[in-house]
Amino acid sequence: MPSPATRRPPVPPPLAALVGPTASGKTELSLALAQRLPVEVLVADSRQVYRGMDVGTAKPDVADRVGVPHHLLDVVDPDASFTVADWVERARQLVPQIWDRGRLPLVVGGTGLYVSALVDGHDLASQPWSPEVRRELAMELETEGLPALVARLETLDPAAAARTDLHNPRRVLRALERAIAGGGASAPPAREPWPGRVALLGLSRPRPVLDHRIAERSAWIFDHGLLDEARTLAARGYGPELPALSGHGYREALAVLAGELSREEAVALTTRHTRQYAKRQLTWFRRDRRIVWLDAGEGPAAALADKASDLVRRLTA
Repeated sequence: MPSPATRRPPVPPPLAALVGPTASGKTELSLALAQRLPVEVLVADSRQVYRGMDVGTAKPDVADRVGVPHHLLDVVDPDASFTVADWVERARQLVPQIWDRGRLPLVVGGTGLYVSALVDGHDLASQPWSPEVRRELAMELETEGLPALVARLETLDPAAAARTDLHNPRRVLRALERAIAGGGASAPPAREPWPGRVALLGLSRPRPVLDHRIAERSAWIFDHGLLDEARTLAARGYGPELPALSGHGYREALAVLAGELSREEAVALTTRHTRQYAKRQLTWFRRDRRIVWLDAGEGPAAALADKASDLVRRLTA
């Protein structure tokens, strides 16, 4: 038996990731993959971490989670601060635990910063001026406006908000970059890139197909309880000023409840905002040349499960 000094260190576990724009079918494909590979899912979605936000975030339902364990859902209440660093810290603890259970960690989601921070080890504590974070926030400023970003800053870091000129978009963006990154004295140490093998798969659709699916999803969430869900959240004291509720879907639903929008107007606005968000997601993911893209066309995403499982096996072997 080799001595402790010569014994080889354990091989770090591999992980796989399935990314892509909202409404492309990632959940459907991940569940089909789970029928071919032993996996547990790490959800990389910045809004599915919030409790009580199920319909509007298209959170995997209970039936989906019975056969396939899902992690990083329902982590905090909507008024709690939850940063990229918080998500990475939890994900990095879960990956070896899942591997020790004989399963492959499969990251599934559309929040590109979460996936990138896990895989590439962004130094979230000491480099809050990440160009990736800045580009993402700049795009959010264009589509959601300054008040939504100010609300996020006031929730994530009230002290920083108090000393920031909240009428100055540039200063709000810089303060929010630091808050989202989890910078400051309590931030976790810098992280290195994930040391194990990584398989990065992307799910794509032709843009007209994706736009149609987004419109269908927007109508579906309003038809299947979003207004009731928003009403419950509002009754608990959660309003549109919170970052969790300032995004597409909930913002419009709360406006309907306040008498500011009709249901039809809310569905149309949700569709438009979600399409803008999907465009930002694609811009983010297309920069990563490591991602192997799978085009689902107009068909079910599950039809790609055999090809996806073969790729995952090969890239993580």
